[in-house]
Amino acid sequence: MGHGLNLKESQRLVRGFSIPTRPTDMLEAMKTQQTFVQNPLQVTAAILRDMALVAQILKAANTLLTGHTRKVESVEVAMVLLGQEKLREITHELFLSAAIVRKESGMQKMRLKSVRAARLLAWLSQELAGLSPNLKNGNLPTVPQDEAYVLGLFHDCGQLVLLDRFADYMDLLAMDRAESGQSLETLEEERYQTHHALLGALLLESWQLPKSLVYVVEEHHRVDAFAGRPVRERKYVVMHAMLAMAEWMEGDLMAWEWMAFKPHCQQLFALEDVQMVALWHKAQSVV
Repeated sequence: MGHGLNLKESQRLVRGFSIPTRPTDMLEAMKTQQTFVQNPLQVTAAILRDMALVAQILKAANTLLTGHTRKVESVEVAMVLLGQEKLREITHELFLSAAIVRKESGMQKMRLKSVRAARLLAWLSQELAGLSPNLKNGNLPTVPQDEAYVLGLFHDCGQLVLLDRFADYMDLLAMDRAESGQSLETLEEERYQTHHALLGALLLESWQLPKSLVYVVEEHHRVDAFAGRPVRERKYVVMHAMLAMAEWMEGDLMAWEWMAFKPHCQQLFALEDVQMVALWHKAQSVV
């Protein structure tokens, strides 16, 4: 724990927080579920556009289902386990109870940024599976696209908490960090005695989501976060590096931050400089 980090205050900040939703997304999700013959792809696509709905479905799959001991981090698996009736119930309840976010608000901008990151990570998981020698030969586990999507969707959800709790948070996000050499986490901790990575992890933990998501979200700005982890936790290492690459591709890392991550990512996936550059260029059409 860094200097000034206040765990109790962080827990208080996430208590009772719910991710805001948009009326148009919720209406689309309800519409796709009301048709006489449902199109599973349309239903899934509509649900994946809304962070709040994804969170509620994963939470329900991990807290309400009896006899299912393995944690669920795939939206598609959660939907199958819950069934159509439970999905409709969750969607309607959320629409009636959720805080609605305005289109032009800071919350909405962050929500859209998270959806872009989710799409990018889902794409990257597939690209790396066919490109990285260590993934192709089985030395490292691959990350399914829908699990990568969920990681991208929620990796910065702690920022939503800070934006909701502190009126000056958008001002902090707008600060120029290019020359200061300070990470966003450092600035957040100095001002609020917490940071978005910790808040995001606490939020996911409160929903009883899998440890792989909780751990990676909490440590996603630390290069050495999973150094020395046992073999059974290699999935954390892969997800952690994939997320760093996605943030680099999206332009969400300072140059000096990426220079710290780059050697680790290249070594892990056994990629040359030219391959990294080619991936970055391909990613721009996804972002």
